[in-house]
Amino acid sequence: MQVKPIVLFVSEAVSLAHVARPSVLAASLDADKFEVHFASNGQFAFCHAEQSLSLHRISSITPQEFLGRLGAGRPVYSYAELNAYVTQDLALIDAVKPDLIVNDFRLSMGISARRAGTPLLTICNSHWSPYAMRERMCAPDLPLARLVGHRLFDPVFRCAWPWVSKLHVMAVNRLRKRHGLVPYASLNEFYCDGDVSMYADSPVLGPLADAPASHTFIGPIVWSPASPLPPWWPEVENRKEPLVYITLGSTGEVDLLPRIVDACRLENVCCLVSTAGRSNFRASPPDVYAEAFLPGGRAAALSCLVICNGGSATAHQALSQGRPVLGICSNLDQIMTMQGIAAAGAGEFLRASEATLPRLRKAIQRLRSCDSFAQGARAVQASFATLDPRKRFPELVETVLSTVRTLPRQPF
Repeated sequence: MQVKPIVLFVSEAVSLAHVARPSVLAASLDADKFEVHFASNGQFAFCHAEQSLSLHRISSITPQEFLGRLGAGRPVYSYAELNAYVTQDLALIDAVKPDLIVNDFRLSMGISARRAGTPLLTICNSHWSPYAMRERMCAPDLPLARLVGHRLFDPVFRCAWPWVSKLHVMAVNRLRKRHGLVPYASLNEFYCDGDVSMYADSPVLGPLADAPASHTFIGPIVWSPASPLPPWWPEVENRKEPLVYITLGSTGEVDLLPRIVDACRLENVCCLVSTAGRSNFRASPPDVYAEAFLPGGRAAALSCLVICNGGSATAHQALSQGRPVLGICSNLDQIMTMQGIAAAGAGEFLRASEATLPRLRKAIQRLRSCDSFAQGARAVQASFATLDPRKRFPELVETVLSTVRTLPRQPF
């Protein structure tokens, strides 16, 4: 009997997206052809609850620690944490003996997979690519930026970024040196490191320049929870008034939710709210409906606009339905995601600290009244239709497994 190749998916479960994306890709593999394993700390396990996977538990920092460090502008991981991760990773790889590892933000895996000699496919966003054609960088919503104002702080941030980027890779480069690996030149190399870097995006949102063949677009990984529809759903489907879908996901400034809803109500639109289980926000029908989790794609399809934290998970849900996006951003990844969307004419963004009621109302007015945003969103939707990760990923896995001995590898 032919032995099935073993594919190990590893997720750093500090946000919903980093579990949902590998879960979708794991589900795309034919169980008759592959033996599929999934490792994470168990957070957001509902993403793959209905799949037949061999599950493994690995420890990681909590989403709260992750968000706290991002919010303060600190490196996300210390040397001690990364070193402990590598020890866990190597024990996991030794136990599973995978033919291939698929990684989503388990940032130690660039060391661990190389030490184990196992091919590594990394899920990442193209705005982090070392080959990205960048917009002018905008600062995240850091305490100092809020103090002096983003207008003054943005130019300082752009000038400081090359040094800040090197600061964020100091710990991992120290560990790479210990393991005989070459250092990363930047945070971009750190985040996108893999024998194959798989961009869960469209080139329309994050174009690359002179990227090697090992850097490839697999397409936006759009996912919604398989939760039952709330009893009020048919009522919403039959409404004639305009709707706005609102969710701040697992990493947005959830305290802003009531203010965003107030801005929408003042603009005479009905609100569909998903709290992601992070808020006790209560609905007040007939113009506000709320649930912990909603099918984001269907909610976006009913809406004229989607308001989210600016992260790619919900933003891509909206754009897959041809709906413009208003991002209320906190961290740099959200800012960079929304910069690409804004450049494509499919949305706008505010930092969380800038999201006052008047600014929210003006942004909602612009996005609803200007046809160019709807046209931009539909153009992005068309580009999404040409990239199906559920087809491209299995093909890529087959190719990598058949040519694994010829893949470019990092020197030890």
